[in-house]
Amino acid sequence: MLKANYDWKVSSDQLTDLDQENIAQLKEVLDLPDLLVDLLYQRGFQDEEAINHFLDEEPIIHDPFLLSDMDRAVDRLMAAIEAGQAILVYGDYDADGITAATILVEGLENMGANVHSYLPDRFVDGYGPNKDVYNYYIKQGIQVILTCDNGVKGHEAIAHAQAQGVDVIVTDHHEMADSLPDAYAIVHPRHPDQAYPFDDLSGAGVALKVVQALTGALPIDLLDLCAIGTVADLVSLTDENRSLVKLGLQQLKQTQRLAFIRLFEKLEISPSQIDEETIGFKIAPRLNALGRLSDANLGLQLLMSFDPDEVDEGLQEMEAINDERRALVDQIEAEARAEVDQRDHLDDILVCWQDDWHEGVLGIVASRLVERYQRPCLVLTHKTDQALYKGSGRSVQGVNLFDLLSQLDDQMLAFGGHAMAAGLTIEEAKFADWQSGLQELGESIHEIVQRPAPLDLDGRLQPAAVNLVSLEALQGLKPFGTDNPKPRFLLEAGPISRIQQLGRDKQTLKLGLAEAADLSLIGFRMGKFAQQLSLGNPLEAAVGLSINEWQGKRSPQAFLLDMRVDEASVIDLRQARAREEVFAVEEAYYLFQEAKYLASYQDQIPSSSRGILVDELDQDLGEGYQQAVLFDCPQDLEAIRRFVQERGIKNLYLFAYSPKQVYLNGLPQREDFERYYRYLLGHPQLPLKGQAGVLASYLKLAEGQLVLMTDILEEAGLVAWQGDMLHILPVQGKVDLKAYLTKYEQVLNSEQVLLYNDIESIRNYFFAS
Repeated sequence: MLKANYDWKVSSDQLTDLDQENIAQLKEVLDLPDLLVDLLYQRGFQDEEAINHFLDEEPIIHDPFLLSDMDRAVDRLMAAIEAGQAILVYGDYDADGITAATILVEGLENMGANVHSYLPDRFVDGYGPNKDVYNYYIKQGIQVILTCDNGVKGHEAIAHAQAQGVDVIVTDHHEMADSLPDAYAIVHPRHPDQAYPFDDLSGAGVALKVVQALTGALPIDLLDLCAIGTVADLVSLTDENRSLVKLGLQQLKQTQRLAFIRLFEKLEISPSQIDEETIGFKIAPRLNALGRLSDANLGLQLLMSFDPDEVDEGLQEMEAINDERRALVDQIEAEARAEVDQRDHLDDILVCWQDDWHEGVLGIVASRLVERYQRPCLVLTHKTDQALYKGSGRSVQGVNLFDLLSQLDDQMLAFGGHAMAAGLTIEEAKFADWQSGLQELGESIHEIVQRPAPLDLDGRLQPAAVNLVSLEALQGLKPFGTDNPKPRFLLEAGPISRIQQLGRDKQTLKLGLAEAADLSLIGFRMGKFAQQLSLGNPLEAAVGLSINEWQGKRSPQAFLLDMRVDEASVIDLRQARAREEVFAVEEAYYLFQEAKYLASYQDQIPSSSRGILVDELDQDLGEGYQQAVLFDCPQDLEAIRRFVQERGIKNLYLFAYSPKQVYLNGLPQREDFERYYRYLLGHPQLPLKGQAGVLASYLKLAEGQLVLMTDILEEAGLVAWQGDMLHILPVQGKVDLKAYLTKYEQVLNSEQVLLYNDIESIRNYFFAS
């Protein structure tokens, strides 16, 4: 049995009979695959016009002058260009900010502007307008400051610049406060005084609209940058954004921008395969890494450079920074998890901190911890030199992190964010009180975090339905992203036919299905689940779908989001190479036949599990577990079977350690004992350690049989070891070896069942009623 981590919510299960009738009618009039119609209907496109409009290739591009203050901004910029006044483009340090700044700088340069640029340092300048930076550039002769992807909350710095006679034009898309800065112009899609037809442009999107307004035409050569900023910033991929990203992807596929050409070559990305995932997983993380760990200005220089040497050098530096970012994330995550896993219990709001963790990656770490622990997580670095705690938080669906933290606003030096993410700074002296208050607030969300987080799935699929035809049909929904998520399904997968762990760290899980030989299921960071699955398990999986292209061949592929096996399972640990694999099962009985093994390994059993001898299975165990680990081969296998069924065990982990290998060697016969014992009588002190094979050959016995007979004679008190010497002991009366042989006959039968049967047969033995 494998429990799902999430609470699966299948949208198609909520369709009414009327919905089904409407879908059937749409399928009759639309020349589209059934799967595509089903998905579009469930996503709100429920008539022919709405579906055709969504799939229409005609781009949606709104009039830029519908944006607030656009006419005023354009007039001021045109005047500055004509007068040769110096313009400063002031951006942000993330991928959206870098691309937005590049769009404005290139657009203005192409018009002959005297333009300069600055992307702030996350750790020195902070986010948004910085008075000191503004002042520096004003002294250098800047006469117009043009912000992008920031500025709507920069009251002090903007007021200072305006007071110096420098006009500040804000272009931004972030949430607006009740009061706006006193800027020369504020170009914003959500400006309260002028409603733009689409209010969720990215910073790069707003920058593109400025260039469009300045030039009177959509700047085709800048659409690649706009697509990157739009996808990277997770804004809605509907309406105008959908069109901008589609057009931008077309530009990326035929890009003349040297940085992208060289990057795609280095990453072995075929231009024909570039899509929104190329941006989300390849381009954006590298640009974001610059601002997280280094200088985002390198990104702007890279994107604008035509010098091959400069580009190659810059890409090499960017790759090194990205590698450092990944290593830091892995390191901090591992350290945080190790500390959390040692706690007696998990708080409803998880807080992790350590001295001098790099604050640039704490948001990524928090996201990973949320995924693992399914509760809001705050990850902080303790800046001992400043007596501060500073970091980021991420939340789960149903818990508004911003609202929770707002209740402790008076205990934080700085704080901002939204429902799912936040950044915060706390003075060292107030940290303990803040933590205590946070855990009190956690009580209000206890019920939410204790139940599995919801996972929305579009529909149910059989393995046979996952083919190239159906997957190609889904391409019509691209580009995927916010408000147009990649389709996810409940795959009623059936029996597992193959289980593999891939990668150097074995963290990638690959499964094959008996009912779909061409379909592979891939689970990143799911390698640990290989131990909880066995061949033949009837699997259900929450998956995303894609087409795998390798060496010219195309095949369907499913990416695992979650999975479950409702039937009881036997998990095969018989080939485990490290003790860590065996002693990694939480909340389980560890069953030992031999007391010496329990005594030796007691300290390695997880604290949430319990070691118990097979001879003590009939005692009152209280409320127990649904998992058991069979460490060695028991004498009474039927007792284990009764225990498994009576205790409701759902997962039986099979290690079945048996050093004697009785079944393989066979039980010795009476004449074998007689021959061996006669030899021992003639050699009352025998240097046998390490020489058993030689003696066995002389006596015409299997070495394993000789070793077993030695053990039996020792148990019967007939021989004893003293160092490497085997000594024969004096005997008083007759010794009957039959009872000892009976014991090993039971072990032989146990080994036969546990070591020499396939997992399906073993599962049937223990779980078949």
